[in-house]
Amino acid sequence: MNKQIRFVVISVIVFSFFTLGNDFNLLANQNFELKDTPIYEEAKLELAEFEIDQFFTSFEGVEGRISLENVELVAPHISQAQNIKGLYISGWAAGDQRRIERLMNEVEKSDLNAVVIDLKDAAGRITFSKDFGAASQDAMIRDLQELIAEFQRRGVYTIGRQVLFKDAILAQQEEHALQYYIGEEEEIIHSEKWTDPYSDDVWNYNLEIAQQAIDLGLDELKFDYIRFPTLSQESSLTIREREEYSKSEIIIEFLKYANQELDKQDTLISADVFGLTTTIEGDLGIGQDITKMVEHLDYISPMIYPSHYSPRMYGLANPDSAPYQVIYESLADAREKLGEESYKLRPWLQDFSMQHRYGEQEVREQIEAVKDSQVSGWLLWNPRSVYTIDAVINDK
Repeated sequence: MNKQIRFVVISVIVFSFFTLGNDFNLLANQNFELKDTPIYEEAKLELAEFEIDQFFTSFEGVEGRISLENVELVAPHISQAQNIKGLYISGWAAGDQRRIERLMNEVEKSDLNAVVIDLKDAAGRITFSKDFGAASQDAMIRDLQELIAEFQRRGVYTIGRQVLFKDAILAQQEEHALQYYIGEEEEIIHSEKWTDPYSDDVWNYNLEIAQQAIDLGLDELKFDYIRFPTLSQESSLTIREREEYSKSEIIIEFLKYANQELDKQDTLISADVFGLTTTIEGDLGIGQDITKMVEHLDYISPMIYPSHYSPRMYGLANPDSAPYQVIYESLADAREKLGEESYKLRPWLQDFSMQHRYGEQEVREQIEAVKDSQVSGWLLWNPRSVYTIDAVINDK
């Protein structure tokens, strides 16, 4: 059941609550056939939170008169978003029937309640649509709408991940490619992998993809690679910026534009950022300043992978082998930076191995650090979409 239908059902139940009373067994048998279904149980939880006296605006006689004119109903997925426990599913995994069924079953038997599905990957391939020329040639997901609906029928919050400015397919067209200065003579060359975050055409191309995915019923749209590339200190390249906007400013301008142009249909908007954005001041030279970005997002996901941190970070000789400490220290810094907006934090955690082998203990330690940091949600990343499911079963 997609989020629009779920919202209508909840709305009908709320209205019926005031006309039939709070006898839910009676309500479930009034032509709804909802009893003992996930949406029925969800409705009971939603109704339990209502302050009923706020909805009674006036009474006439013994029966009284109820006004619903000023009632604001919240779509169920918006409440669910506050406590997400999810995992990433690549386009290839989502398009493979056996793999996606296995992942669905693993989510169902675990404490997980969300998935992040690729819409456009870091190569520029669009996974779900045939409408975008060369970028759509390898579309792996045959029916994204049905896939979203199936997850939602199982009560699973569904997020679409869209890589933005790293796009080797679109960058083949020089007018869309990021430009570099090279050497002292400031010769201009074009990137073969990165598009230009200053380009209106690049913005509109990505938002067209995003809108198509939103229209299929996503609960949330997640932007990734919403940044400029990283350059080594020894690089002879300099990114060509525009005088009117710095890197961080143009990222904010894009987010403003996306919020303005997208017909979001209650779809939430989130973004992935480098893990170091939680601790290092400024934008890391890539345009990601979380103190500015968070104002234009519903959730923000720093990628806090312990394997990606240098020795001595947070005073740790080997951060890769200290998952709890890395997550805890990073989120402590993030909470200090974001203040009242800290409730929007939803970090990516590591479920893959580089030098230190990650298993059930390491994954559980990261989750424990999130809890101890008073952050309510998290996501697991494995590039192959193969997970340590035992680490997220009976997670108390």
